[in-house]
Amino acid sequence: MLKAGCWVLSIWAALNLIMSLTIVVDTLFRGGHTPALYLILSEADVQALSTNALATIDSIAVFANGLNVAFCAAALGLLWCGLARKLAWSFPVLAVGFLAAWLAGVAADYVVGNAAPWVNAVSLGILLVGFALGGSGLRRARSQFV
Repeated sequence: MLKAGCWVLSIWAALNLIMSLTIVVDTLFRGGHTPALYLILSEADVQALSTNALATIDSIAVFANGLNVAFCAAALGLLWCGLARKLAWSFPVLAVGFLAAWLAGVAADYVVGNAAPWVNAVSLGILLVGFALGGSGLRRARSQFV
């Protein structure tokens, strides 16, 4: 069960890492804009924004998504070098980190008028399954040592 939980949480982290890295690369190197703009604005509205406003929005998107890439990479390392090896302290550390990342996503969606609430629901479901499996497996592993 512990490994299954690690795999479920790894899928969440890997998907988030890939999406965030894609946004960073598209914005920095392909001249794109953050996809969040298109959740609430039409193409014409985006084109009507000033160059400075777009640069500011894109800068914030690169910063936030860059932080998410770093978090997801660190979480993947901690999942497989900590939790999978039954280091109990890694469980609450990962739980706090994943919860903070999820809450940041919910807050970002709230700011744009809850444009994609299903993403938050699916994301939370994956995290709950992963932590339930991982926690159950960790508890079983700990009870074997007593």
